[in-house]
Amino acid sequence: MSLCILTFSTTLFPPVTSSSEQRIRTMKLVVDKDGLKLPDLDDFKRVYSELEREFSAIMVLTPAEAILPITETAKLAAQSHGGTAKISVLDTQQLGPGLGILAQTAAQLADENTSLSDIEIHIRGMLPHLFTLIVPDSLQSVKEEQTLLQTGSATDQPGMFPVFLLEEGDLTLHKKVRTQRHLLETLQVFIEEFEFPQQLVYFHGTNASLNFRLLQTTASDLFPNATISELELDLPLAALFGPQALGLTVLEMPEKK
Repeated sequence: MSLCILTFSTTLFPPVTSSSEQRIRTMKLVVDKDGLKLPDLDDFKRVYSELEREFSAIMVLTPAEAILPITETAKLAAQSHGGTAKISVLDTQQLGPGLGILAQTAAQLADENTSLSDIEIHIRGMLPHLFTLIVPDSLQSVKEEQTLLQTGSATDQPGMFPVFLLEEGDLTLHKKVRTQRHLLETLQVFIEEFEFPQQLVYFHGTNASLNFRLLQTTASDLFPNATISELELDLPLAALFGPQALGLTVLEMPEKK
């Protein structure tokens, strides 16, 4: 069975060297003056029809439904497109690197001739072991307020800015921070909570100014066997969270006995 992994342009792929990535196709999400435009039923049907010319099965890994509601549309299109390809649609409850890690894993399994149903079971089993923190675009506001305080132009204390945990596909408040130093400490503490993570991915917008080297040093000292990488936000994620947004994704799968 020739199997394709379909994902979306809210996916960030950690660097790997593998021919299995040839199985991954990315559906582009359009960003216009009104923001992020989500694909409709016809968009999915068109992509499914194009893919089944090359593949007999399609594993659709959608971003967190609570943030980008496209999973149900993808499922409806799979049920009604009338083609020959077997299609499975799964809400990954992730964005960015988390979605990329899942897509890469699914592609590797497909290279090993794993069935579509078994790939879905494996990917579902990974979901509780992916952890993502997201900090929306607020660092510039922090810097501006600090400048105002230093110049005596502000009378109030700097505001508190939220750090969110992507939990079961939805953003829940993890903590509020006041400065970049507090944010760095929050991310370091988050890293230190893990025991044996396999992957850590720091992702950020073009203008985010947090010093990743300090995080990288902390992670490398604690987990010398983990893969640590840094990725830049794509346009759809920047449209969602802002050009200075940043985050951290950690995969910690239990060791096989």
